[in-house]
Amino acid sequence: MFAYELKKLWNLRVLALFAALAVLTWFAFLSEALSSYDSLTTHGIYGSYQKEMFERYGGTLEPEELADYDIPGKKAAIFSELDAIIAGETIFAEHHIRNYAEFQAFADTDFSSLNETERKSFYDTTSQMRNKLDRSSSTQTLDEWYASPLMRLQTLAVLERTYVDYESSLRSYIDRDSRPVVVRTAENILHMRNANLVRYDLCREFSLYAAVVGVFSAVAVIVLVAPLLTTDRMQKVNLIQYSSAVGRRILGVQLAATAVSALVLSFLLIVAAYTPFLLAGASDYWNAPILSFTSGHMQLYNITFGQYAFLLAGMIVVLSVGAGCFAFILARFSTNVVTMLIKTVPVGIAVAGIGALSVNMALSYNNVVFSAIFRGKWDAPEVLLCAFVAAAGMIGASVVVRREKGADVS
Repeated sequence: MFAYELKKLWNLRVLALFAALAVLTWFAFLSEALSSYDSLTTHGIYGSYQKEMFERYGGTLEPEELADYDIPGKKAAIFSELDAIIAGETIFAEHHIRNYAEFQAFADTDFSSLNETERKSFYDTTSQMRNKLDRSSSTQTLDEWYASPLMRLQTLAVLERTYVDYESSLRSYIDRDSRPVVVRTAENILHMRNANLVRYDLCREFSLYAAVVGVFSAVAVIVLVAPLLTTDRMQKVNLIQYSSAVGRRILGVQLAATAVSALVLSFLLIVAAYTPFLLAGASDYWNAPILSFTSGHMQLYNITFGQYAFLLAGMIVVLSVGAGCFAFILARFSTNVVTMLIKTVPVGIAVAGIGALSVNMALSYNNVVFSAIFRGKWDAPEVLLCAFVAAAGMIGASVVVRREKGADVS
């Protein structure tokens, strides 16, 4: 009986619909996320420096390794390059600028006393100077721009703020932030040193990617479950089934088939979606700890990226099971496809919304559920919310199955 119900769920029409939705999701969202991740390998706030440090030193940066990388020495070498550019360009000589320090002083000039014409002239001149320093041109590629001295200096400055001058920023969170979990994490990072070399954008990009997979998985499960059970009701198959004690148990079998199908489908989708992202280079960080602080972003827990990936996968699975159970309940009380759609569309949107808000930026202080709803007072509330959805769906579906055994169909 169980195998028969599974076979009813997994038919060719449903599989064809899944394939079409999967292709649409891949080209509309996931492929773009992979492209963005690949670009940020060398085009992010650190340029290629953070990746270079990870390849040289591994997942964490010890004090002697930071000294060996010699950020001040690299900056000094770039200052020399910039000074050489300034010495060879007449626009700098016209304004009596002989080195980069003098250019910075010129660029920081207080122009509040200038009139509009003078202000525009100053902006144009400063812009032309910057173009000389970063070698900007209409034919310049992104790689060439990031290789220019000025861009390398800017990315090194951000790198230095993250791994050398991070204490003041962390102390501002400790002294002023109202979210207890964030304060505790800031204290932990300050005590341990902000020394993890995991890519600053890895968890952010991967969680967004996983959130899309989670939404697709929940929608796919609803599409799988709801039409089948509604068709049974519409054709009054349940009245024939309820004529025997064995038939009375059919809804329980269908619930089991729904749960198993949700588990299998979400697992397959996760494997299929995770594989290209990991092959794109994320697997290099599998054992790297993710607890870290960058300007505008903080990961809250000292786990590895591999554990993080498994946690997001678990959130997707339980959400999918919850979505399947809610679809099961609504289909039980739908007498035709139109009624089923009226009921399941808003529920599907709600579950998908919970999935997107929970999985995206999970375990980060930027997660909406963590900060906006729970105000940073609970640990990992986004994970608990996904578990609650699954538990509510399973309990509700179990109650429906139990009551169905005694339903009057006369």
